[in-house]
Amino acid sequence: MEELQVIGFGRQLTTFTLAVVALGLSACEVDPRKLPPKFRLEGSLGQVMDTGYDEARVLVAPTDISLLFVRVRPLGAGNTGDGGTVDPMMMMGVSEDYPLQVAYRLLGDPIGGRVDLASLDENGAQRGSISRNVANDPRNTLPRILRGTLSFDRPLDPGAVVNGDFHITFENGIEAASGRTVFSTAFTAKVQP
Repeated sequence: MEELQVIGFGRQLTTFTLAVVALGLSACEVDPRKLPPKFRLEGSLGQVMDTGYDEARVLVAPTDISLLFVRVRPLGAGNTGDGGTVDPMMMMGVSEDYPLQVAYRLLGDPIGGRVDLASLDENGAQRGSISRNVANDPRNTLPRILRGTLSFDRPLDPGAVVNGDFHITFENGIEAASGRTVFSTAFTAKVQP
């Protein structure tokens, strides 16, 4: 009789252990709306705002170029009724945040080699500018550039994939990004057609 009780207790323990493991695995299910970014920009700016991104794009216009770091976020259609998890098959599109945009006014100059983002035009306006557009974050503009460069490894032909680097130090001031740095020693971006 005692042996049967021990065996019965062992089965209960095994069933309990399996239930705990199953509960733990279901809690590890990843919400696709909260996936971590694929990449991060470097520098002290990341201490005061999120600089994670999933892809980079280059936009070329007649008067300027922009390097966009894009954070892609799937939008959910609501939960599936099983305790709040979202079915990835029920996603209804994506939203994009732009943790950082580096823009440079060409002023008739072709882009090539390394450009000085802090250089001034004939009216004293800075040719480079840095901005961001992230949902629920009011910090869209950043301080002026104290020092900064941007370069691409090949011509910015539509559809091309280019590699490059940039380094920026912001001027001192009272804004969150003042005096901070942000950079990438090796990014890959697609030139938008």
